[in-house]
Amino acid sequence: MDEVTERILELVTGAGAPCVWVTGPAGVGRTTLLARLSERLSAAGQEVSTVRFTQDGGLAPVSDPWPSPETDDGRVLLLDDTQWMGRDALADLEALVRRLAGTSSRVVCATRTPVRDAAERLASVRRLRAEGLVEPVRLLPLKAGEITGPVVEALGAVPSTLLRDRLHELSRGVPAALHQALDLLRAQGAIRIVDRRAYLVPGTVVPLRSAQLSPERLAVAKAAAVLHPLGEAMPSLISGLLAQDPAETLAILEILRADGVLHRGRGWRFTVPVVAYALIAELGPFERRRFSAAAVTALWNGTAHTSAPYYLADRIAEAGKLIDPRRALTELLDNAAFLPDDQTTRGARWLRAAVELTEDRPQRARVTLLHTMWCHLNGDHEQSLAGTRRLLEEFPDRLSADAAQEAQSIAVCALHNSGNTAELARIATNPPDWSVASSAIALSLLDRWAEAAELLTENDSWRTESTVSAMLGELFGGLAELWAGRSARFGANLTERERWPLRTARRHRNDQITSYATALLVLGERARAEKLLSDEDFPETGLRDSERSMLAAMRGEPSRAVDFAHRSVADRSRRGYDTGSAAMHLSTVSVLLSQGRFSAARELLTAARATAPMLAHLLDIAEARVDMALGETDRAARRLHAATCGLAVGTDIAWADLAELALRKNDRAEAKKALDALEDLASAMPTGRVLLHRHLVRASLGREPGAECLWLAREREQPHELAVAAERLVRHGATDPKVLTEVYEVLGSLDALLHRARLRSLMRKNGIEIPGGRQETVAENEHLLALLAGEGLTDEQLARALQTSRKNVEGRLSLLFTRTGYRSRIELATALLNGRYAS
Repeated sequence: MDEVTERILELVTGAGAPCVWVTGPAGVGRTTLLARLSERLSAAGQEVSTVRFTQDGGLAPVSDPWPSPETDDGRVLLLDDTQWMGRDALADLEALVRRLAGTSSRVVCATRTPVRDAAERLASVRRLRAEGLVEPVRLLPLKAGEITGPVVEALGAVPSTLLRDRLHELSRGVPAALHQALDLLRAQGAIRIVDRRAYLVPGTVVPLRSAQLSPERLAVAKAAAVLHPLGEAMPSLISGLLAQDPAETLAILEILRADGVLHRGRGWRFTVPVVAYALIAELGPFERRRFSAAAVTALWNGTAHTSAPYYLADRIAEAGKLIDPRRALTELLDNAAFLPDDQTTRGARWLRAAVELTEDRPQRARVTLLHTMWCHLNGDHEQSLAGTRRLLEEFPDRLSADAAQEAQSIAVCALHNSGNTAELARIATNPPDWSVASSAIALSLLDRWAEAAELLTENDSWRTESTVSAMLGELFGGLAELWAGRSARFGANLTERERWPLRTARRHRNDQITSYATALLVLGERARAEKLLSDEDFPETGLRDSERSMLAAMRGEPSRAVDFAHRSVADRSRRGYDTGSAAMHLSTVSVLLSQGRFSAARELLTAARATAPMLAHLLDIAEARVDMALGETDRAARRLHAATCGLAVGTDIAWADLAELALRKNDRAEAKKALDALEDLASAMPTGRVLLHRHLVRASLGREPGAECLWLAREREQPHELAVAAERLVRHGATDPKVLTEVYEVLGSLDALLHRARLRSLMRKNGIEIPGGRQETVAENEHLLALLAGEGLTDEQLARALQTSRKNVEGRLSLLFTRTGYRSRIELATALLNGRYAS
């Protein structure tokens, strides 16, 4: 819009055509543009008159009334909504434009397109343009990449690609419709903001105020919102539904088309899709069912056709028992069976409708179980819990042993993901109506893994209760032993995958692959996790966001790691047993801290604590890393010690960090205790990361050269891990300081500004030349200072983070504000968010 404003200002103040004619669809910003022009021209000392035409062809003066035709006084006349001008007004305008030729006065007209009776109304415009008296300017809708700015302005957060694309799909880039689409998604709860990033998440349908229309037009528009995918069959269906003369229906549809609400090509569609959503949201339940039933009937009897892939099933689900229930049930079940994985929300909606269409008790039990499973896959905890309760209470005699176990495990998962720990704790006591496997899962979700392992060992009835029980019991039993530091059972199950129960059932196979891949990622075994996915031909897109975040962090892809973590936090409809959530938070916090993003790290940890994740001691390690980055070493040590008092998984990180803190205080005895713990852990669970940390602490204590540690770090191909190991080895004299040059470049690829700043101090201390030269270093230091200041750190915290004095920080901040012109840390933070900060 700013670029267009500047262009029109040049045309108005230049020596070109006396008239500028601006066109564009409804909501594209014509009136806003005229307001900006008026403001800018008035500020420059020019006299401006603004007139708006009304639908009846009258005038609605905004500033001065229709002016007298002085032609040489440098006035600018702004005419809005000229699509409503009558013949006489158009003739007057044509005459005025001719008189203005060769003068300094100008006319700017704004016309909404499409225009009714375009040939007649625009004939004078075409004549003027042919004579060179009109300069046309068309306002175009925003492209997908251009809506980020308006969304940031509206939300104070940068939209994710998925949200941006959805907003563009709903609004087609029309600014007014964009704000309507934002209102729609916000009202649905479908937008969540994490770390000043806005994400699209599952929402609920809510009413949204649609465009103001007369009652007759509104009735037709609502029907069209449901029926427009039926193309040329739509008008007759609307006439029948509204008991309206077909000619009257067509006339109203043509008015809606002329007003830019509808577009007619090979069929009918809404010019801006969000208008259709708003109209449908205004429909009452019976209206929606009746319109849908008419659509289904027309499609079934062949009087209508559609190319929209899910339209028929959507309408069947909406129509309910207003259509043939048997045929409807069959079609819903058949369609759900072939839905792709990204349509679980739609499938759950279809199956919910299918439950109501069942005609006998056995059939209802089967369909209810199917619907409950879909809700579980879709992360709809409320519906999946309601479904399992209905199954277990009303249909116990209709459930096989496998189905009963399925229902129980889904219920346990839903209870955990919805935060119902009291009911979960009751199930964990293994009451008579719950299986051993279900109680063990409940214990695991409560992070009581040792008790889960003990229960499964003492009572092995889960092995014969059902195939599903056997699968879940073996899976959670192996995980419970693994987290305790006993990896043999997990390793055997991973190696002998052909023996997995229910391996031939796609859903159960996928659940097991995901669970084992997650466990490997929690252990830091990136290569083994990637090999498992490759061997099983399992796409990474099938993993949860938490697992994809860990993979990205290990690969040295920080922006993707953080984005996946944010998506995981934003979408609270967590799927299944997310054992990797806490580990994801630990790896992401480490990435954010290396970049100097303290507030983002803290926000992530706050969100993590609220979900009560499994393996919660990993969050203590993450909290300790925040403390370490801010120089709070005593508090960090307390957190790290606490993290080592339960499960073994992840404690190699805690012991390595404790050894580092001890060595910084020259407390070699404490460092030796950490090494002893790592030696024991390496004997029980010799994973690559455990061995790396053992070699790192050994070398730091002078027990061995650092070569073995560096070799293993490079072999593991995890850039952040390599950088941390190399820095510590150099700091303690265990390897050649020249390795810091390699590490410095690695950190550059990770956007690790804070880590690089600290590394520069170590490089100077060891006489290592810093790549890039002084100018690059100064610029990076300033950008880091701006980032940290914008994070809300106090001067004292800034000094600790930068490992310098408070006085030095105060001086550098003063210079930063003077050079950049920003007056506060809030302005700095805003500029960084909007991408306007330039170092």
